[in-house]
Amino acid sequence: MIPSEFISYAFDERRESLRKLREGKFGPDALIGFTRHNAAVITCGGAGLNGSVKGIGFIHREEHLKDTQRKLREELQRPYDPERALDFLLNEIYVKDRINFTKLVSIELAKKHTWENLTKGKKEPTILFFTPPSISYEVRCEVEIHDSGPVWEFVNAVHDVFHRPTKPRDWGKTPVYLFKIREIYNNGERAMGVRIYP
Repeated sequence: MIPSEFISYAFDERRESLRKLREGKFGPDALIGFTRHNAAVITCGGAGLNGSVKGIGFIHREEHLKDTQRKLREELQRPYDPERALDFLLNEIYVKDRINFTKLVSIELAKKHTWENLTKGKKEPTILFFTPPSISYEVRCEVEIHDSGPVWEFVNAVHDVFHRPTKPRDWGKTPVYLFKIREIYNNGERAMGVRIYP
């Protein structure tokens, strides 16, 4: 079972940052809180040893994906309203009992070093979370790449609900990564690399 301390850090506190943003409380604490979303994906392969900061999130469990995808499609048909987008994320996406905490996801927007390493090298990245001044988790994973299907649609749609483009994006150009968590280490200043999962 994924440790509650990591779930609290990567999900509960991130959801709280979104709630504060929705309430207009967008100060330095909220900005620091968003480091839970922007983690470094570390890879090694033909492009060399590489670290790239990417938006990282959790995905809904398989039994919830179909219903969530329907709601995402409906939301993306509505005119963009940032407050409603935040409400949608809080009420439909960041719902704890729908989340699969053994998997993380990210969208590939650049297709450069990370892409080369994960398509042509070892599919075993490490995701490094760091929130100043001293919280850090190292998450070792196996990765699947999706360029169609439910995982691909979910990640692209969640991205666009919040980061709504002025005109529809070509999702065919943005595959997604599904990271299956193998190990988690607490790299904070007190633990300094203690494995907490499995």
